[in-house]
Amino acid sequence: GSFAGMRAGTSTEAKSGAGGGAQSLAKAPEAPKKENKAPAFVKAEKKIKSPMDMAKLKVSVAQERILAFINDVSQQIHGVAVSDVVTKDAPEPIQKLCTSLEEMRAWLKDIPPIKQPMRYGNKAFRTWHQKLIEKAKDMVSPLVGKDLEKQGGLDEILPYFLGSFGNPTRIDYGTGHELNFIAFLCCLCHMGILDSSKDGRYIALAAFQSYMSVMRQLQTLYWLEPAGSKGVWGLDDYNFLPLLWGAAQHAALRGTRPTSALQATTPAAIHKSDAKALEKDSMYFTAVAFVCSVKTGPLAEHSPILNDISGVPSWNKVHSGLVKMYTADVLGKFPIMQHFFFGSILSLERATPVKKSRRPSGGAASITGKAPPALKPATS
Repeated sequence: GSFAGMRAGTSTEAKSGAGGGAQSLAKAPEAPKKENKAPAFVKAEKKIKSPMDMAKLKVSVAQERILAFINDVSQQIHGVAVSDVVTKDAPEPIQKLCTSLEEMRAWLKDIPPIKQPMRYGNKAFRTWHQKLIEKAKDMVSPLVGKDLEKQGGLDEILPYFLGSFGNPTRIDYGTGHELNFIAFLCCLCHMGILDSSKDGRYIALAAFQSYMSVMRQLQTLYWLEPAGSKGVWGLDDYNFLPLLWGAAQHAALRGTRPTSALQATTPAAIHKSDAKALEKDSMYFTAVAFVCSVKTGPLAEHSPILNDISGVPSWNKVHSGLVKMYTADVLGKFPIMQHFFFGSILSLERATPVKKSRRPSGGAASITGKAPPALKPATS
């Protein structure tokens, strides 16, 4: 599959602790005694200052780990419906996180949108976001635990959590904020709090699913501006992962027969009346329905790329195409990645060893074979 190159990193991770961050220990020889498994935590900060820095990102520990994490989770949700996953069976940290996300959703009742002339960018969102800033530490601290918090673990991963819910100044939200939430979950795995090789169904269909329901309510209540929207040539103005992990839910391992209703569905079903019945169980169909609810007119006009994907015969192909597109259009874009935080876990250090992988060139053309006219597909 097209994941061969991306998977290469995962087997070496265990040996290399937290990857490239190890170099930083050379300066502080006493650090390894305390913490010989991983380098000392650092407060995550922005490091991509110019488009020239993007080359480092492509071969970085951060990119390798994020893609490996997304792929690990994808492999555990083939054929799994949202309703198959019960939050109370999830690992305790995921239960705690879901409770916090529910609480954040409850704040919406107390903070109605204010009357203002423009429809988009309701300023009441700033009040909601201020509450998030006040409460975030108390929400994330119990997930991290006292020991890791003392070592600086909480300070390292808190910026990802705070950066997951849109920007209060611009009152916008987009795939860069979504990436922060993915990075937050990825860090919890590398800290040993979650296990991406076992907890995948709960990571995607409990934690991420809860996050999405908060975000969709925020988007519709406060009309957040889409950050970095490509307009009609984007996949979805706000989110990417519900489509990517949604496609994984419908996919079956090569050579296996479909075992669930999700796997028996084809991508073309988004045009059929039975698509409605799939919405509660498929992240993909929920995402398409949400796009259709916030845009007017036929799908082929407002979302031609989603429309083109519906002609792809297999979900495996849709999934691998979406991973390439994510790599090119989210992780490969300076306007998004200039806001991303790097720490000891998701570091900008070079990942080792870097095999000559077939690096995804990406863009929408990698799924549909058609490039959007306005934008040439990004190549790398």
